Amino acid sequence: MQIYCDGYRAALGTIVRSDGHIVTKASELKGKIECQLAGETQKREARIVARDPATDLAIIKIEATNLPMTPWNSGEPPAVGSWLATPDLSRIPRSIGVVSVAARKLPPNGALGIRLDQEDSAARIAAVVAGMAAEKAGLAAGDIIRKIDGEEIKGSPQLQQAIRAHHPGEKVTLVVERDGKSLTLEATLGSMSELLHDERSDFQNSLGGKLSERRTGFPLAIQHDSFLQPSDCGGPIVDIDGKVIGVNIARAGRVESYALPASVVRETIDKLLKTELTSAQAGDGGATRKSGQER
Repeated sequence: MQIYCDGYRAALGTIVRSDGHIVTKASELKGKIECQLAGETQKREARIVARDPATDLAIIKIEATNLPMTPWNSGEPPAVGSWLATPDLSRIPRSIGVVSVAARKLPPNGALGIRLDQEDSAARIAAVVAGMAAEKAGLAAGDIIRKIDGEEIKGSPQLQQAIRAHHPGEKVTLVVERDGKSLTLEATLGSMSELLHDERSDFQNSLGGKLSERRTGFPLAIQHDSFLQPSDCGGPIVDIDGKVIGVNIARAGRVESYALPASVVRETIDKLLKTELTSAQAGDGGATRKSGQER
């Protein structure tokens, strides 16, 4: 199915329950959300019921019954060289490719955009990279970063570890020492690819369209060479038997796309649906207690 945000196609979706629960890529969901099912011309309004930052998955809900369930593959992730297809609303696949790298962890790669002093005893900024998060937040050469989100920073290695544990786009609160005074600043992190970018490789990777904003920091991902757009993520990817082996989660390069394996997706879905159920029960409980008081 196709998912629209404020009228623009933003992602694909994967039906996970016959009552209208759909999993998709969370970071693409902005504004008014609508879904278009295969064989339908009308769009159905949807709402977000739960998100999972670790996998960048979200569960959305439409009003529906008897939707076809996704036929998940319960076996091992496909081997390198296996053929995969990304379905479309029509009978013709949106994209076809092969597994190029076996499932592996993709760590976060948040970046502040600073060069640090060689001395490790204090996280002192030697230079600020133009256009990056540090400059936008107001950091300057000579500043010493003392804390990140309340965690005391005792040197450059600890600072680097703390920053790289965050995803690009996340906000961090910094306590900085400048000329003997303490300042508190907020920075929205960029990515290591921005910090270490090479114009030639950037051009080659972005041939054919934009890359996904969130394309790192996944607990486990299968790399394949299917050509996708960021708006093609969130939907299923299938093997030659038509079994769903996972959900496409990011376009990371010209011929580099990532899919979360079915085992990761199903585990996340179960967790998110329990979150929705718990929230609903809490809401019902509150209504029941209020009703009891009124009686």
